[in-house]
Amino acid sequence: MSSEYSPTPFADFKPRALPSFVEGFTLIELMIVAIIVAILAMIALPAFQKQMTKGRRADAISALSVILQAQERWRSNRVAYASDLDTELILSTQSEHKHYNLSLSGIRNPASFNFGFIAKAVPDSLSLQTGDDECKEMSIRVDGGKIIYEAKDHANQDSSAQCWPR
Repeated sequence: MSSEYSPTPFADFKPRALPSFVEGFTLIELMIVAIIVAILAMIALPAFQKQMTKGRRADAISALSVILQAQERWRSNRVAYASDLDTELILSTQSEHKHYNLSLSGIRNPASFNFGFIAKAVPDSLSLQTGDDECKEMSIRVDGGKIIYEAKDHANQDSSAQCWPR
């Protein structure tokens, strides 16, 4: 068995010649693609943000539903509805994900909790939800056993149909 030993194992290696042209993208082509992506992002971002805002409304809907249930449990054992969230109902004055501040008020004139209440959810000033112009205030009004779902926009107009899913 004779084997030839070469001190340099790659002595016979010859690199391939480079082609006369280099394939790839030109700077103009890359800039056109970047512009197209930017235009698509400008179109898609507002729609995405609007959907996120609508999704965060679920935080208010959930919190108001919890208040409604707690109030009904409270009223089943007492002659009037609770007038305070944190001391009587032992609920937070903020929604679960901190997008809304919650409050209770009595109904009728003078305001009383004997026949009902109004539970309101208003976007917290530090939340991204402050930009929700369609639903600046969401509320549940209970008056004599009747439940009314209300919402107001930035111009204080009724926007219940847009804010409360049915």
